[in-house]
Amino acid sequence: MLNKDKFIELLSGLGELYDKQITEAMFDIYYEALKDFSFEQISGAAMKCVKTHKYNTLPKPAEILEWLEGSIEDKAYIAWTQAHMAVVKYGHYDTVEFADPIISNVIQELGGWMLFSDIKTTELPFWEKRFREFYKVFEKRGVNTPVKLMGFIELSNTQTNYLDCIPEPIKIGFNEYLIKYEGVLHESN
Repeated sequence: MLNKDKFIELLSGLGELYDKQITEAMFDIYYEALKDFSFEQISGAAMKCVKTHKYNTLPKPAEILEWLEGSIEDKAYIAWTQAHMAVVKYGHYDTVEFADPIISNVIQELGGWMLFSDIKTTELPFWEKRFREFYKVFEKRGVNTPVKLMGFIELSNTQTNYLDCIPEPIKIGFNEYLIKYEGVLHESN
C-alpha cells in the first residue's frame, strides 16, 4: 500500500519544482493513478521524469506511469518476445496459459495457439507486426479475460473422448515475478 504522507510530500515537492499548486483534487487523481506501486517505485519514476522532462509543467500521471510500466510499444514488444519464446520452448503440442491475458487474447484472435506455433521463420516479421498491433488495441480496450490456448494433445484427446489424458496447461509468466526496472518489465526465475 502506498504511504499517503510520503506521496503527498513527493507530489508537493514536484509542485514546488514546477511552480504548480497541488490541490486536493489533483492529489486524489495522482494517488488513484499510482496507488498500485510502492513509494520507492513512484519516487524513482518521478526522478526520471524530472531528469528527462523537457517542459516546465508538472509531469502528468501518464508520464510517471510510462516510467513505471513502460510505453504501450514496450509492453507489446515484451509480450511478443514472451509469446515467441513460449512457441520455441513448448511448440503446438502443449496447451498454454499466459499470465498476461492480453497475450492469450491476441494469439486467439490470430488463429489460436497451434496456428501461432507453426509460423514459418520467414513469416515472423509479418506476424510480429500483427501481434504487436493487436496487443496495443487490446491493451487500450482493457482486455483482461484469461484464455487457455489449446494445444494439439488436448484437442486430440478431447475429440477422441480421452478426457483423462489431458495434461494440465503450461503456465507462462505465473511462477516468475516481474521486476520493474527502469520502466521495462523483465522476467526473473
